[in-house]
Amino acid sequence: MMKKVPSLCLATALIASSSLWAAETNTTTANANTATAEKTLPYGDNPSIGRVLLYKTGKGIQNLGHSIQHGSEKTSAKISKSWQEAKVYSAEQSQSIQAKAEETKEVTTKKLQETKDAVIGTNDGNIPIVHAELSQSSSN
Repeated sequence: MMKKVPSLCLATALIASSSLWAAETNTTTANANTATAEKTLPYGDNPSIGRVLLYKTGKGIQNLGHSIQHGSEKTSAKISKSWQEAKVYSAEQSQSIQAKAEETKEVTTKKLQETKDAVIGTNDGNIPIVHAELSQSSSN
């Protein structure tokens, strides 16, 4: 039995050491798998339901924020475009109104001058004379 003990110890040492080496390799592989899993799952390999819900809620809020920002930028661009079009339209209308006002002013001035000329006479010596027969004397 004495001869069997050293050989048994030697065999146990060899088996134990190989299993230790195997465990380290498996641990390294397990660590690599865990690192990969953590990269794929941001909340870990075996997370609690609260952590998963917290992560999902955060992602939902983040997506909502991006959607709101995109919508506000789009709306801002539309409002800016509409404002520019309104400014151009109002400038055109202002010019049109100004032209009509000038035309009305000219017509009014001309009519006023014609009325003055008819009532008072023209300034260049052409006084309107009405030709009528002279009245008969009353002693007839």
